[in-house]
Amino acid sequence: MKVNEKFGHQAFKASMFEYSLTAPSETSAVLFDKTPVVMRACAECRDTHKNVFYRRLTSMPPDKDLLYCITKTRGNCDGFNIWNQDFTLHSTYGDAMNGDNAWLCPGGQFNYAAPFDGECSPSGDRVRDQWTVLHWSTPPQRNVAYYVNKPEGVSIREVEPNHSAEYISEDVGTDVRVEGKVRLDEDGKIYVTGSGANVWHNNDNFQYYHKEVTGDFDITVKIASFDNIVNSHAKAGIMLRASTDQDSEYVYALLSGRNGLRFQTRSSKGNWSFNAGAFEPNPHRTTVWLRLVKQMTTVNMHWSEDGLNWTLGGSTTILFPEDSFHLGLAVCSHDANWQSEATFDNFVVNEYNFPSAAPSISVAPTSWDPNMYVGDTQENVEFIPGDVQVRVKNDAGSGIDGDVDSFFYHAFQRPSGKAFRVVLSVDYFYGQKGAKGGLMIRDGTGASASNAFVGIYPTGNTGVISQSRDTDGGDTVRHKSIWVSNNKAFVKLSYDGLGTVAAQYKSVESDEWEDIENGTTNITVGDKVTVGVAVTGGGYDSYIDFRYSNFEITDL
Repeated sequence: MKVNEKFGHQAFKASMFEYSLTAPSETSAVLFDKTPVVMRACAECRDTHKNVFYRRLTSMPPDKDLLYCITKTRGNCDGFNIWNQDFTLHSTYGDAMNGDNAWLCPGGQFNYAAPFDGECSPSGDRVRDQWTVLHWSTPPQRNVAYYVNKPEGVSIREVEPNHSAEYISEDVGTDVRVEGKVRLDEDGKIYVTGSGANVWHNNDNFQYYHKEVTGDFDITVKIASFDNIVNSHAKAGIMLRASTDQDSEYVYALLSGRNGLRFQTRSSKGNWSFNAGAFEPNPHRTTVWLRLVKQMTTVNMHWSEDGLNWTLGGSTTILFPEDSFHLGLAVCSHDANWQSEATFDNFVVNEYNFPSAAPSISVAPTSWDPNMYVGDTQENVEFIPGDVQVRVKNDAGSGIDGDVDSFFYHAFQRPSGKAFRVVLSVDYFYGQKGAKGGLMIRDGTGASASNAFVGIYPTGNTGVISQSRDTDGGDTVRHKSIWVSNNKAFVKLSYDGLGTVAAQYKSVESDEWEDIENGTTNITVGDKVTVGVAVTGGGYDSYIDFRYSNFEITDL
C-alpha cells in the first residue's frame, strides 16, 4: 500500500489465508471449510458502517491481490471478488465467524463502484458514501483501517529498528518518504516493504534488513514475489555494504521491477554505481533465486531457477575497510513516495571456507583500485563521479597510440573467458591535439598491453575513433574515424570471451547502433582483462575535460 502500510500485500495475504483464527485448512480449495475475516474500521462512517466484517468464502488465484482489490480499486477483481459468491458482509465478528445475518444489497445488487461495502447495509437499504479508495486524495471516507483476525503473537512479527538485534531494519538515505518495514513469519518468510528514490549513481535510498559481519560468506535467498511495482527499476535482493552511508561502497544482487536481473556495485565510497552483470530473462519474472559468494576481495553473483543449478552472473572486486561490512536484504521502489514489497524465502547465510588451510580473510590481498594511471602519466587527474577531468603534461608519454600508452584508466577486472559488452555515452569532451576519451578493453594494465579502444578524438573535430593493439608491445592500428556532431556519441565494445572485440557507435540523434568498419579485432589476453573508461591528453600541455554517463558492463 502507498501510505504507511502496516502490512505489505503478501504479508497481508499470508496473515489472512494461512495464519488467521479461521484460516482454511486448504487455501487452494474452491470453497473454504473455514472462512478468514477482515474487519474494516471507519471512524467517521455511519454507526451501521463503523465496523464492517468481510467474510471470505473462496480462494484467490496467486496472481490476484485481494488487499489491492478491496482497498485501492473499484470493480470485482476481475471476477474473483463477487458478493454472495466470494464474500459476504456482516455487522459483528460473531456473525462473520458463523455466517449469520449477512448484509443485504438494494435490489440484490452490490455496487462495485463503492469498494468493500457496495452501498449495502444490514437492512438492505442503500447507504451512500461509506466507501474509500486509499490512493484517492478525497474519497468519501478517509479515516479507515483494515484488520485480519490473526491471533496475537502468532505468525508475522515486525522487526523493530533495534541495533541490539542480530538483524535490524532501517531506511538508508535521505529520500525515503514512506517508512520501510520488515515482517517475519513462522515459516521463515521475510516480507520487506521499502520506498526510496533509487540505489544508483552515488546516492542510495532504500530499506535495508541487515547485520554487521566480518569475513567471507556464501548467501542465498529466493525472491518468492516482488509486488507493488510502480517503476521498472525497482529493486530487491542481497546486498553487502561497507556502511549505511548514502554513498557507501556495496555489491547488490537484485531482481528489478521489469528489467530482469542485475549485479550492481559501487567500488569506492562516493563513486558512481555500475552494473557488473545484467541479464534479462524472457519472459519477465517476479521470482528467482539469488546468491552472493564473497571470497576475500572478490564477490561473485549467481542466479538460479530452482536453487540447485546456478549460473554465474558476474564478478567484481571490492575492499571493505577492515573487512567489516553489512550483510542483508535490500528493497527500493525507485519512487520515494511509494512502497514496493518483496517476499524472501530460504534466506541462508553460511560462512565461506576456502578448500585449503589458508585462513579466509579479506584484508590480506592488495585491493583493486579502479582509478589508476597507465604508463608514464602525471597523476593530476581529478575523477568526479560521472565526469573525468584530466590535465596531462608534455612529458606524460605518448597518449593512447604507438607501442606504449600513457593515460588515466577507470577500470574493472573481468574473466577473459566470459563474454560481455560495455557501453558509454560521451556527453562532452574538450581537448587539444592527441586527446582521446572512451571505452577500452585491455590485457591488464601494462603500458604496452594489447587493447581495443573506441571513443572520441576531438582533434580537428574528428569524432568517433576505433583503434587497437592486437599484441603486447605491438603498434596501435587506427581502424576508422567517423564525424559526429559536437563530439557527442554513444560507444560500445562487445567481447566474445575469446579475444575478439567489436566496436560500435550511435549518434545522439539515432536510435540504431552502427558497426564501425574494420572495428572488429582480435587481441591477445591472459586469464583476466580490464574494461573501463580511458582518457588521455595525448602528451600535450592542455586542459582536458571529458564527461560521460550511462557507463554499463553487461554479461552476454
